[in-house]
Amino acid sequence: MRVYNPDNSRWQDFEIDTPQNPAGLVACPPFFDMHTHVRLNGQEDYESLQRAAIKGGYGAALIQPNTNPRLSTKTVLNRHIELAQNAVVDFYWTCSLFGELQPDNERVLCYSNDGIEYDTLDILNAFRSKEPHLVLDHSQLYEVGGIFYEGTEKDLSKRPLSSEAISIYRNVLLGLECGFERFHIQHVSTKLSLQTIDILRKYAKVSCEVTPHHLFFSMKDIKDTNFKINPPLGSEEDRKSLLMGVKKDIVDVLATDHAPHDEKASDFERAPYGTSGIEIAFSAFYTTLGDFEKTVEKMTISPRKILGLKTTFDFDNLTVIDPEAEFVVDSKNFVSKGKNCVFDGIKLKGKIVGVKLKGRWVYWDGEFLFDKKESFED
Repeated sequence: MRVYNPDNSRWQDFEIDTPQNPAGLVACPPFFDMHTHVRLNGQEDYESLQRAAIKGGYGAALIQPNTNPRLSTKTVLNRHIELAQNAVVDFYWTCSLFGELQPDNERVLCYSNDGIEYDTLDILNAFRSKEPHLVLDHSQLYEVGGIFYEGTEKDLSKRPLSSEAISIYRNVLLGLECGFERFHIQHVSTKLSLQTIDILRKYAKVSCEVTPHHLFFSMKDIKDTNFKINPPLGSEEDRKSLLMGVKKDIVDVLATDHAPHDEKASDFERAPYGTSGIEIAFSAFYTTLGDFEKTVEKMTISPRKILGLKTTFDFDNLTVIDPEAEFVVDSKNFVSKGKNCVFDGIKLKGKIVGVKLKGRWVYWDGEFLFDKKESFED
C-alpha cells in the first residue's frame, strides 16, 4: 500500500495487513482535530463523538470549553476524563480562559475562549489573571452583534466584515501586553483577518486554522439554518483568499469546528450556531483543495506541533483512504448525534475506508470493529 508520511513529506510502499483487499487505497497517520465540541446532556456524548471521529479518520481531538457546565474547574474536567476513559480516540481538552482551571500540558493543552461571550474588559482581566500559555482565540466583537456578515442577502442582523480582524488585533495585542506569546486564531473567515494575522506574526507566535465550510461555501450559498455558523460565511473573495492562505501556508491547520445539534429550528433567530462535520471533514477539505499531501499535513502534524505533541509516524496508527471514491453527503446516516450539516447533499471526493488505532483496526468500510461492550455513559 502507498503510505504518505507527513513527517518527511514522502510516499513509500509498504506491506500492511488490512481487514480486506487494499487495492487502490492509500494510508496516512490518523487526523487530529484541533477544534471539536462535545455536548453531553442527551446530545453529542463521547461515545457518539468517538464513532463520528473514527468514521472521519481521526485518532485524536481537542475539546472546546463551552460545555454545560463549562470546562473551567477541575471537577468538570475530571467528569469529562471519566466519561472518555474507555475511548480508543485520544481526547484532549482546552480550559476556559475565564475559569480557574489551567493547562497542564498533559490532558489540558491550552486556554480557549471558544463559544463563550466576552467583551474587551473580560478578556483583558482574563489575561491579567492567568499564567501565560497558548490561547485558542475565537475572535469576535460580541458587542456589535449580528448573525451574518454585511453583504449577506438574508434580511437578518449583520456584523461588519472587519469585526473578526479587529478582534484578532485586540486580543493578541492585549495578550502580548500581559505576557502571553502564543496565540492560535480559530476558524478564520475573512481576507482581512488573514492579513491581520500576517502583520501580528511580526510581534507574536500566531497560528491559525480554517474550517471546511469556510473554504467550500460563501455567503451567497446560505440556504437554511444549517448555514447559521459562527463566524459567518464571508464573501466569495474571502473564500478564495482562505483557499490561497492554505496553499501558501499562511493557514497552519485544517480544523472541523464540529458543532453538533440533534435538531435545529428553521427560524434563523432561534436556531443555534454550528455545523456537524467531523465525519466528512477530510473529504470536504480534499475536494476543495485537491492536494492530498497538504490536506494530510494540516490535519495531522501541524496541529500536533502547535500543541506540543509528538508527531512520530508509526504503523500502529493509520487512516486508510480511497482517494478516488466519490459520495454524496447524507447527514441522516451520520453516527454523530448532530445531523446539522452544511454539506448535506454535496458530492465529495476521497472516502475514509479504515482506521487503525493503538495497534488494532477499529473501523473498516463502514463497520466499527472495536469492542462494542465498552460504555461511555453520562
